[in-house]
Amino acid sequence: MNARIAIAALTAAAAALALSGCSNDTQELSYGDTAKKDNLEVSVVRVDTGAPGDLSVLKDASKYQGRTPHYVHYRVTKTEGGSVNGPSFDLTADGELLTRLDIMSAFPEPVVGKDGQLTYEDAPKFDKCLDEHVASKFEKAGAGESYEACSVYLSDAGSSAEPEKVEWVKGGLLRSSDDEAFAVWK
Repeated sequence: MNARIAIAALTAAAAALALSGCSNDTQELSYGDTAKKDNLEVSVVRVDTGAPGDLSVLKDASKYQGRTPHYVHYRVTKTEGGSVNGPSFDLTADGELLTRLDIMSAFPEPVVGKDGQLTYEDAPKFDKCLDEHVASKFEKAGAGESYEACSVYLSDAGSSAEPEKVEWVKGGLLRSSDDEAFAVWK
């Protein structure tokens, strides 16, 4: 019986050693450093922490009350011509993923004046963190073309945790929690 336990222990140890020897392709970087994957070079330049009041210009701003925005500023460069999928990021604070907030450009608001005339007021612009690149234009761009953008992430209400890391992850609906990050900036 002791031989069986010893063999089982050796087998488990060998399996753990084999698993720990698996290649980990995640690039660990500092802010400003560049990661390369497929036909992209991506650099997370910095992460800025905003103030809850930054969100007051958004429609239904009350639903963001008490949440702190964090702004991930990044640069993307195409290394080859052809099809490309831009990066997706996760931002972690206090061991938890923060919520990404996609802010779409708003259309002017129609306003009917006291005289019955229709005019338009410009929609408030969220200028703390802009992402104005056009994916279809970048798709057609040649090697060496770049854009700079920014993504907004929200802490939970009342949280004062500071961002710990930004991970470049597989984006879209195909992402699973088991997916390994391509790169991590700290």
